[in-house]
Amino acid sequence: MSKKWLSGVATFGLFLLPLASPVLAADHFLTIGGGYSPHGNQVSLEKNVLFFQTLLGKLNLTGSPHDIYFSDGDSPQRDLQFVDPTHAVPKVNRLLAQLFGKEDDLDASFRTHQVSGIRGGSSPENLDRWFDEVGKTLKAGDRLVIYLTGHGGKGQDIQNPHFFMWQKRQWPMKDFVTRLDKLDPQVRVVLVMVQCYSGGFANCIFNEGDSKKGVTGANRCGFYATVHNRPAAGCTPDIDEENYQEYSSSFWSAICGQTRTGQPVAPPDYDGDGQVSFAEAHAYTVLTSNTIDIPVKTSDAFLRAVSKTKDDNIADLVTSDASYDTLEQLATPVERSLLHGLSDVLELSGTERTKAARELATNLEKQRGAVNNEKKKLMGAYNGSRQAIAEALKLRWPELENPWHPQVTEDIHRESQQIVAAIEAHPKFSDFSKLHDQIEERSTKSLDLERRWVKCQRFVHLTENIALAANLAKVATQELQDRYKALVESEAGTLCGPEAVTVAPDPAP
Repeated sequence: MSKKWLSGVATFGLFLLPLASPVLAADHFLTIGGGYSPHGNQVSLEKNVLFFQTLLGKLNLTGSPHDIYFSDGDSPQRDLQFVDPTHAVPKVNRLLAQLFGKEDDLDASFRTHQVSGIRGGSSPENLDRWFDEVGKTLKAGDRLVIYLTGHGGKGQDIQNPHFFMWQKRQWPMKDFVTRLDKLDPQVRVVLVMVQCYSGGFANCIFNEGDSKKGVTGANRCGFYATVHNRPAAGCTPDIDEENYQEYSSSFWSAICGQTRTGQPVAPPDYDGDGQVSFAEAHAYTVLTSNTIDIPVKTSDAFLRAVSKTKDDNIADLVTSDASYDTLEQLATPVERSLLHGLSDVLELSGTERTKAARELATNLEKQRGAVNNEKKKLMGAYNGSRQAIAEALKLRWPELENPWHPQVTEDIHRESQQIVAAIEAHPKFSDFSKLHDQIEERSTKSLDLERRWVKCQRFVHLTENIALAANLAKVATQELQDRYKALVESEAGTLCGPEAVTVAPDPAP
């Protein structure tokens, strides 16, 4: 016997069905957070979970079940990395770290995480247990929001990226899909994933996570920080949340109307219906975030698997290079706002804006390549100066050859001023300092160019979506068109409290 799930009952007048009994649908939240080790478990990941808890409180959703799995669970060990502004690194340590190439995590401190109310640590066993014990209790019409804030990897199969759990354990996308398959297919699943290569998880809408095996009948949609083959912005040991720039900061801020530091955010109600949907929060992030991310959503993956812009046997297919006026007419209200906003950001005008965005991206790539070549040359000179100073130091303090030698600690403690003076008196020190600053300047410039290049990619990705959606009726079956429509409707959902839906009873035997 099967049950027929009907969403949006009041909207479509289906409440008039006979013999239907009302069922109270419930919201459930599952948060998977933290890094793979203390050195990969930055405080920003903890703050992301705390911000999400604050958001749920602001939206009066604290009464909804919320299971959290974070790093090492309730272990008292120091699992979290942060920069303590009260603990300054002594000058001698900083200079020696630069000279001997050991600058990573020099200013890092560690403490146990402060996420309260967690169910356990981030591990495959714990998540398997959740799907077996909790997931199976979710009913048709319930909604499960899964928020993953951690690290990801692309692995050997770029189409099957993974996210990391504690102790560097991996959970590939396709394995994750097998867990989602344990849920009732009529449970509405919403994914928000911010790890590197997270866009690969958009394939959760396909059978076995494979776009070649057809679209799953399960009700799933998702929003991802970046495409499947790029790292994402975000993780930092900085404790100042004003400096956080990552996907979910913008996404959740758009939904709750305030930033993580409490500053108001004008609601991105692009379609004017009086509320901010998941899709609008995603669009807001695409438009406003100044990161290296190229955010994607599940309907993007669907269109790229099912639709097309070229086919010798089908005439009049729209392409992303169509005139701007054409694309604007075909776009949804949310897409139209993005077209306008990204055009302004990139200073695009005229009718051939996709072409202009591609050309701008090519030019930015050339500029960035030139900057990186400059940086590479500077690095060669910098390493020469660095090694010359280091060798001179080891003539006077030979134990520096091995930083673990017990005499090194004693020398740094007793002769820090002499060591600093010897470094600064070296004839190569002036070049060493200048080259260090110049390399930092090139790194900053390269990052700025990449961020602008990314905005070009966001524009091109958007126009491709518009064209693919416009062509769907010409290249896909009615069943696939209906499936796409349902997917878009799911993405247009809002983060609100439980809502009543109607479930039709089993047909009489």
